[in-house]
Amino acid sequence: MDNKIRVDYLKNHPDYKVCQHQDMYHFNTDTCLLGEFIKVKKDDKVLDVGTNNGALLLYVLHQGGKAYGIEINKQALEVCKLTLKENNFEAVLINEDFSSYQSDFLFDVIVSNPPYFEITDPKQTNDNPNKKIARHESTLTLSNLCKSIKNNLKKTGKVYLVYRPNRLKDLNQSLNDNDLYINKLVYVYNKAKKDPISILVKATFRKTKKNIVSNQFID
Repeated sequence: MDNKIRVDYLKNHPDYKVCQHQDMYHFNTDTCLLGEFIKVKKDDKVLDVGTNNGALLLYVLHQGGKAYGIEINKQALEVCKLTLKENNFEAVLINEDFSSYQSDFLFDVIVSNPPYFEITDPKQTNDNPNKKIARHESTLTLSNLCKSIKNNLKKTGKVYLVYRPNRLKDLNQSLNDNDLYINKLVYVYNKAKKDPISILVKATFRKTKKNIVSNQFID
């Protein structure tokens, strides 16, 4: 194994190993929060957008879903392959740009921990191109994310996302523009901070009369 790659373990699932390259984006609290938030039925076809090192795929496979991961960064997919091998799991990996992706079939569930920083000043983006793709909307804007979700999701399907609270209005608008509606929203708080640090969102094509809004506190 490359000496730049280390093996870490999923929070709450210490039996699952995640390979991480020192020069690339690492899974974090958002990844684990989203992984525990998503609900997958056995044999659901689940697409992870921006799969990176495959951490979210482990949560999908743990629930018995059929995992698919799409990632524009070919090097990241190589790390993902190592993660799957370490855990004796299999998934379909796709090296394409999700903005223009169209599957031959529609997915039951689409999940993503997408880039959430708008690029207002190119000088303020990460100098590391691997981390830039993962954090900034350099290759996948919020608008294109939601549009491609609409094009690849069953009408009865579900979307699970983790995002930034200060962009909830933008997220809600982009989802609505593509006939998707938030029906479950969780504000995640760090006990040491007053404002929420993340939001967890479940959305569907079906608009519900009563949305579920709750809070979650982490250390």
